[in-house]
Amino acid sequence: MNQSCRLWNLSIASVLALTLSNVLLTVRLLHSTDCPFVTIEDTSAASMVAKAPPLTPPTCLEYVILDNSSNRTDRPVFSGLDLQLGRWDSRRLYKIFEFSVIGERFGELSEQYKVCLATQSSLERLASIVEVAHHWTGPISVAVFAASNDELHLLQIYLTYLRKCYPDIRERVSFHLAYPRDKPPTHVKPLTNFDLLPYDCAKPDTTLIRLIQLRSHDTIKWRSKNVYPQNHLRNVARKTCQSDHVFLTDIDIIPSINMTEYLDKFLRSTKCPNNQCAYVIPTYELDNRARFPRDKPDLIRLARKGLARPFHHKVFIYNQYATNFTRWQADLDNLDETHVSYNVTNFEFLYEPFYVASDQAPAHDERFLGYGFTRNTQVYEMYVAGYQFQVLSPIFTCHWGLQNKKGRPAWRERQNNLNRKQFEVFKREVFARYHKDPLKMLLPKKTLSRQVPIGG
Repeated sequence: MNQSCRLWNLSIASVLALTLSNVLLTVRLLHSTDCPFVTIEDTSAASMVAKAPPLTPPTCLEYVILDNSSNRTDRPVFSGLDLQLGRWDSRRLYKIFEFSVIGERFGELSEQYKVCLATQSSLERLASIVEVAHHWTGPISVAVFAASNDELHLLQIYLTYLRKCYPDIRERVSFHLAYPRDKPPTHVKPLTNFDLLPYDCAKPDTTLIRLIQLRSHDTIKWRSKNVYPQNHLRNVARKTCQSDHVFLTDIDIIPSINMTEYLDKFLRSTKCPNNQCAYVIPTYELDNRARFPRDKPDLIRLARKGLARPFHHKVFIYNQYATNFTRWQADLDNLDETHVSYNVTNFEFLYEPFYVASDQAPAHDERFLGYGFTRNTQVYEMYVAGYQFQVLSPIFTCHWGLQNKKGRPAWRERQNNLNRKQFEVFKREVFARYHKDPLKMLLPKKTLSRQVPIGG
């Protein structure tokens, strides 16, 4: 009997010791950020990180600290978000929460640099911010659209993951949230350890794909029938930038290396009459087999090998045609300093360049919802208002994947048709504001023979 008691006591002691050991190990893991760098082995077309220059080694995300006593960086995002607050857009279609997540150095960087990168995204495209933040060293303002409780929760998980894994994102990027009145999230769900492990810091795209698959059928069905408010998000991202100038992009447009410093030096040394200059940044598509070009000569080399070409060249050539890529590639002077290579002289209505401009530029009209007439109408108003579009060299941006023309889905065509009707009113309002019609848009029975671009 004594032996049996001793064995029983020993069993209890072993269990207690094992439990204590597990608790100590868990505490150590929770507070450890010293993880070995995982070599990126995924070289598939879907992996953006494999194509980019080597990233700063990320921290570990086996666990995310959930204790409220931890510092702000380690807390899950949206932990203090009150969904009863926020502001409505002018037609009360979308509620907006500015600075839902604040980059730790966003204010400091906004004072340091003359230009801020502004962009917008839905959840499923957000992985591109990893490469954007790796290349862009200044402040970044991102407006993100989420619908329903499940999508907001997945966004919360992914932003927490990004901030934990990538110091560039944690420090430079501020996120703003928008959700639709017709599909609002009702509460911010607390995160658990189950939500947050195990996600690989070296694979942001794979991690996002896994999360996207957790969306409910109801949310997916709603998404397929409802518009994405591009222009609302562009205005939010732009107006939350604190710098004098804004570089407005789409989330999957990747800046060339060291562009922030090049642009900052250029903007400090350049005077623009009446602040009415739009500095066009040439944009190229990259073959997924290529590496991101180091500089302009490297990009031109890729173009000559068929591994790069002007953005939307096959899909909708007029989208970027006025930039004159042939002339830009021929300009190999002064590759060490950003300069105006030439002015855009063949502007046309369907032109949609990515550009840097003063924040005084006209806003994007929020009546244009979904796809069609969203970006090009804003660029058109700038042109009517007297802005001069000037192409910069040697900086550039890239979009992964050589795109080919495909049939447009029915829902895209429906959105185009609705926005085309809105444009009939818009062009008359622009004329009333500026008393100019340089492209003869008000001529009787004016038709858009080239249709609207695929991108927006």
